[in-house]
Order: sequence, then C-alpha cells, then structure tokens
Amino acid sequence: MKYKLADGSIYEGPVCKMPDGRFKTGETLTGDSVRAWPIEDHQVERARNESGAFVADDPSTPEVNEAYRAKRKPRGKVKSK
Repeated sequence: MKYKLADGSIYEGPVCKMPDGRFKTGETLTGDSVRAWPIEDHQVERARNESGAFVADDPSTPEVNEAYRAKRKPRGKVKSK
C-alpha cells in the first residue's frame, strides 16, 4: 500500500499503526518516524518540477518515490462580489 507524507511525497515502506489509528513510517516507532496517510493508486500523479518537466526518482532513498506525488485537492471557486 502507498502512503502520503506531509510534504506530498509517496512512501511505500513499512508502517506501524498507532493505538489511535494513525500511521507512522518505519516498522517500529522511533524518533525518525513521521505521520503517513494511506492513499489509493488513483490519487497518485507524476511529480513535476517548476519548469513542468517530470521529476526522476532518487535511488538513494528506496522507501520514498520522488517521481510520484499525491494529487492536490482542487481549490473551490472564489465568488466575486
């Protein structure tokens, strides 16, 4: 299963479930564990940089896939007065 981190990156490594239902990265809870939210495959899109080109995956971080990110929620329409 894939998880979204707070910065929008996709995490595919092991997670631990807290007693209150939250998910944290890593097999066990450590100081490096961060909160993760489960996402479905249709909520993932290719990551792009500022110029619009695709971002490549960094092989030095096997558990985080920088080439994909979670889709952003569309903003609501602003009513003009």
